[in-house]
Amino acid sequence: MPLTVLFLHQNFPGQYKLLADHLSRSEDVTVVAVGQKSPSQQDFGRVRYESYSARADFGPEHFPPLHFFSEQVRRGDMVRWKLLALKHKGFSPDICFVHPAWGEALFLRDVFPNTKIVSHLEFYYRGTGSDLDFDPEFPVPATDLHYVSLRNLPTLQTAAISDILVSPTVWQANTFPTALSQRAKVIHEGIDTALASPAPASPLHLGSGLTLAPGGTLITYVARSMEPYRGFHTFMRALPHLLRLLPHAQVAIVGKDEPSYGRRPAQGGSWKQAMLAEVGAQIDRDRVHFLGTLTYSDLIALFRLSTVHAYLTYPFVLSWSLLDGMACGCAVVGSATAPVMEVIRDGQNGVLADFFDARALAETIAATAENARLRAHITINARQTIMDSYDFRGVSLPAYESLIRTALDA
Repeated sequence: MPLTVLFLHQNFPGQYKLLADHLSRSEDVTVVAVGQKSPSQQDFGRVRYESYSARADFGPEHFPPLHFFSEQVRRGDMVRWKLLALKHKGFSPDICFVHPAWGEALFLRDVFPNTKIVSHLEFYYRGTGSDLDFDPEFPVPATDLHYVSLRNLPTLQTAAISDILVSPTVWQANTFPTALSQRAKVIHEGIDTALASPAPASPLHLGSGLTLAPGGTLITYVARSMEPYRGFHTFMRALPHLLRLLPHAQVAIVGKDEPSYGRRPAQGGSWKQAMLAEVGAQIDRDRVHFLGTLTYSDLIALFRLSTVHAYLTYPFVLSWSLLDGMACGCAVVGSATAPVMEVIRDGQNGVLADFFDARALAETIAATAENARLRAHITINARQTIMDSYDFRGVSLPAYESLIRTALDA
């Protein structure tokens, strides 16, 4: 039966990269995506991509906590007009997958009243017991704490009109109010374990002229951005002791300077600059390499070179990089925070460490790097964990296909 699928995500493909690509390869499935990226920024294959531009802000004089909400409503309104234009051309999706937090689905039901809606519940923002009050070193302004719940409004409205709710992990689902978490199906977007897989390590030649070669001890750290949300400050503070414990080790740090989550340092600049000002004189810069951002293929190559991979996070959205690394057979030392502990069992498929204790983190990484028997054990189990619970073709895709059938039969 012919099927028309719509994806809404301001940063498409986002969570829908593998699913959208898979569906678009079927001859009887039409896939359209609407996002804010310029179409020239990426090749979306058989997915028909339509972009929209957000309207200009109303001005900084309105109540500051409403700034983000106004941006969500403006985005939703622009998507409304884009969808109306598609509808005018005869487009009518049977099902729509949407990441509702950006506001894009606020008026979706007004345009397509009969379309089945599947909403992605990524994270529920709150002022206590979560990311905002986790790290006492960086207290957030009272305005952020008092009004953070406004960020949830588009998600709550979209959830109310959605046919099915999906969340990628149990912990992320449970950040939502019980009425929503009980409705949510836990389906991770999936890892392509054919690409993210163990293989003999090869030299990684980087644009800076640096070559990372197999055979030595390599400690890796990967995040979208170098920032406290992903434990960058703790990792940097661990480096002086770690480099002393592992005198021949190299360290590779992946991430951009611009923050993705949270605020900039109080003194301005980037967190990389702030942490180098704090500990830079104590580390050998010839052994610590900042790689910036990498292509996915280079990231996989880096994971295959890694002796120990460090992954730290606030109680927040779980990073794909952790699962990609585990799929490649990385020996992961992860923070003992709730999102990580859902995946890593200490001593079985990884090792856990205190998020805040930099010295203990260094000692745990060094001990893991020097224990080949432990690494052999946890890397096999790490790969198996991903195959059992996060593999796209074996786990996520069958769950999505069942979900689609359920939605269309309802």
